[in-house]
Amino acid sequence: MTMTSLLLISLLVASLQVSTAVNITTTRRNSTIFAPVVQDFGPDQPRYWPQYGGKRVVKLLDGTWEMGQLGSIDHPPPADYDSMDPNFDPSKAETPNSTEIPSCIDNTPPGYLGYRGITYFRTHFDYDLTASPARLVFQACSFYCRVFVNGQEVGDHRAGGYVAFALDIPKQPANSTNGTTNHNELFVLVDNRFNKTTAPTHERGDYWHYSGIMRSVELHTIDESQVWPWRVYVLPTSLKTVDITVHLTDPTYSGKITGGFAFDKVKGNPFVRFHAKAENGILTVPIHHVPGPRLWSISNPNLHTIGIKINGGIVTERFGLRQFGVDKATSRITVNGEIVKLVGWNHHTQWPETAASPTEKDMDNDMALLLQAGTNYVRGAHYPQDPRWLDRLDEAGVIMWCETLGAGVKKEDTVDPYFMKYQTQQLHEMMDNALNHASIMLWAFFNEGPSDHADACVGYETCVKVIKERDPTRLVTWASNKLQNDKCLHAADVVSFNNYPAWYGRPNVDPVAFWNHHADHVKAGAYNGTLGKPFLISETGAGGIYEWSDNKTAAKWTLAYQSKIIGKDVDVAIANQNISGVTLWHFFDFKTFDNTENNTHCDYVPDKYPPICAFINVSSYRPGGLNHKGVIDFWRRKKPIYDIVAGKYNATRKFLNYTTTDVDVSTS
Repeated sequence: MTMTSLLLISLLVASLQVSTAVNITTTRRNSTIFAPVVQDFGPDQPRYWPQYGGKRVVKLLDGTWEMGQLGSIDHPPPADYDSMDPNFDPSKAETPNSTEIPSCIDNTPPGYLGYRGITYFRTHFDYDLTASPARLVFQACSFYCRVFVNGQEVGDHRAGGYVAFALDIPKQPANSTNGTTNHNELFVLVDNRFNKTTAPTHERGDYWHYSGIMRSVELHTIDESQVWPWRVYVLPTSLKTVDITVHLTDPTYSGKITGGFAFDKVKGNPFVRFHAKAENGILTVPIHHVPGPRLWSISNPNLHTIGIKINGGIVTERFGLRQFGVDKATSRITVNGEIVKLVGWNHHTQWPETAASPTEKDMDNDMALLLQAGTNYVRGAHYPQDPRWLDRLDEAGVIMWCETLGAGVKKEDTVDPYFMKYQTQQLHEMMDNALNHASIMLWAFFNEGPSDHADACVGYETCVKVIKERDPTRLVTWASNKLQNDKCLHAADVVSFNNYPAWYGRPNVDPVAFWNHHADHVKAGAYNGTLGKPFLISETGAGGIYEWSDNKTAAKWTLAYQSKIIGKDVDVAIANQNISGVTLWHFFDFKTFDNTENNTHCDYVPDKYPPICAFINVSSYRPGGLNHKGVIDFWRRKKPIYDIVAGKYNATRKFLNYTTTDVDVSTS
């Protein structure tokens, strides 16, 4: 065994022995801190919204699964291995090992490559498929996934490994040979190789694309003799009324529906009966008043629930009464009619021990660090988010930017029917899973995409149209690094720029002058398509290596230099009234793309966890295999800039109005 292998094993073993690098007491479920409607989830029920009842039986298939891989990190499967082979037989796929689901198959420390290849997963579940069909929901399966039940393929997924999707299991004939009547095999093939056919939305992007069955798997009962509510989407039409759209379990059903709903499970709230006509599995309920309306805001994140019952099947969704908009006089973003200054960070789904499959404690610890730092705004970079994370943002009153996977999109992609087919599918699936989350203010796509090409604008316009047709209540944007050369800004509601003054070979560019220039030009409409639109700094920052804390000068990569540059970024974002908000890049140091993870790790001090670098090569593009722009490091240890930014962010609450108690809902 090589020394590199020994180090890799020692880091992974140490990560299991130490629960976390941060000791934080979380108060997420403390009703004195938050004001949500909180659910006590059952032991085998999804630990996120929505919830199900009555005849709607939903069970998690999480737990120990069998697993097998073709080859290894050093000896991957042949490049011509066809994971879409129509003759593939899952019964011949060996799964001699075991793993916990959800989890990631490529969780390696920074500077080490993870596995890229073919992984097989197998589990069993009890359900009488001869009596009725069922439906599987994968909250995330990455990159490309093929799903088989009892040896028969029920579908695949190519629209991005971070978004939820559903596949139907058809009813099986009575003579089906699946062992026993109720015992079934679920088999999943996962291909995490970059490929334009199997995984078109997995472009490059300067971050590690994790893979595997990364989030929960749900089994939903389906009754083919009658329809039940599948999902209920609740969009505020005012600060006390909502529009209700019900998606049925049968997407082809058209006809009359009788049902009922109630808000909040509060004594005295009526059970409202309705008669409606469904078209292609969708029905709408007329705009309805919410009893005892309580606003969701940054300072008071009140949440409501609605339970809908149809033919004995019940779905309960959680939502918030709030409105996002733009102040005409100032072109600033508003929440419930109040101008706000949004301050926060970009946040990848990465944790040292659990990668992109975090525990509840992982998420609670990060949320606590964000809130302690005065955060009221998070950008979910660069893909759809875990529903448990979105639940926490809803409860904490933190505004959310939610975007599709797609960093590294090229001009050719935006006019490619195959790519755009799966991009629009991903948009729909992202909204399917996240539409009710009160915290989401911005839908986005194509991080640093080809928007400097006029020919690409048709792709941007298509994405905007898909979003607006589904959800007219939120704002649409994308993070552009093309600045004044962006040709597509006419399609956006909000102008968002990524740039790094005083970084990336530009040490003499002053962040204050740079951001003042662009914010003021956007406000003046000097850039095409920007007049009257809010301006956000969607990425900015500078790198600082955690161990480089005592240098005599504030050289590049030192914590002193990082503090100087980011301090200026934050100061101008807060002071300039033409800037609606900022999300610094990044909250923590994170693992980067494959080409910077190939034996680029630092020299670690032996027997230390969290790890400490004894030497790190700062001449490489991503020293140690990490993007070091975090205000905390990969293991969640604070750098000096964390407290500096926390002081500035928390100070904004002293002079900016986040309160919405003066909004008169009786006249809304």
